[in-house]
Amino acid sequence: MQALRLIEKVSKDGYLHIKVPSELGEQVELFILPHPQVGEYSTMDYMKIQERSGFVKNLLASEAEDVWNDI
Repeated sequence: MQALRLIEKVSKDGYLHIKVPSELGEQVELFILPHPQVGEYSTMDYMKIQERSGFVKNLLASEAEDVWNDI
């Protein structure tokens, strides 16, 4: 999966204009998160984002991934 991380300033009227690179295709998925004013995301911030997405839970619960338990 390709990903593009942008930190953009939202206009006063609440709009955001984003130029999407053609390599990402015609349909993309957006995650809009508040950006901390000072510093970077902490490890815990990333863990919370992953937890909310359900990706890890769905991946680990997948029958297709269950083969790893047999090793």
